[in-house]
Amino acid sequence: MRRISVLLSVAVIVLLGLVAGLRGGGVRAQDGTPESNLHPVVGSWRLNLTVTGAMDQEAALDTFTADGTLIASVKPVSPAPPGAPFDHIFTSLMHGSWTAVGPDQVALTIIRLQTDEGGNYLGTVTVRAVIDVSGEGQRLSGPFTYEVADPAGSIAASGTGTAEGTRIEVEPMGTPAVATLSA
Repeated sequence: MRRISVLLSVAVIVLLGLVAGLRGGGVRAQDGTPESNLHPVVGSWRLNLTVTGAMDQEAALDTFTADGTLIASVKPVSPAPPGAPFDHIFTSLMHGSWTAVGPDQVALTIIRLQTDEGGNYLGTVTVRAVIDVSGEGQRLSGPFTYEVADPAGSIAASGTGTAEGTRIEVEPMGTPAVATLSA
C-alpha cells in the first residue's frame, strides 16, 4: 500500500510539472544565460570561502534572487574556538541583500545568527563583499570582510577573505543508488 501511495505521489508531481511546462509564460529556470533584464549573479551558486590566515576553505551555497534578496548557507555546526566555554557553534541560514554596482559586479551584506549547543544566543556574523561575475555568467569571485558580534552587538572578531564560486546548473537525472522502495 505504501509503495502505491509513493508512486501516486511521484505521478502527481510529474503531471503537475508537465502542466506547468505546457502553460509556458514568465517563469523559467536559470540557464546560465540570464534574460537581459536580470543581473548575471541571479541564480544559485556553489562557493569556496577562504578566510585570510585559515588553513581550510569553507563551502557555501548562495542564492541571489532578482529582487535583491540573498539567502546563503554554510555548514550548520562548527567546533568552538579554543578556550570557549562550549564545544560547538550552531548557525542559521544567512539572510541579506545585494545590489548591482556594475554590469558584472554586485555588493552584498548577509547576516547569520549563532548559538551554542545549549541554544544560548552567541550573536551574529555579518559578511560584506564585492563580487565579480565572469563574462559568461558561470563563475564568480571577490573579496569579503566579516564581523562577529556578541549578543549586545559589540564586535568580538573580524577579518577578511575571498570567495570563488560556480553556478549550479540543472544536471541530467541519474540512476538512483537504491532502485526500489521498500514497503
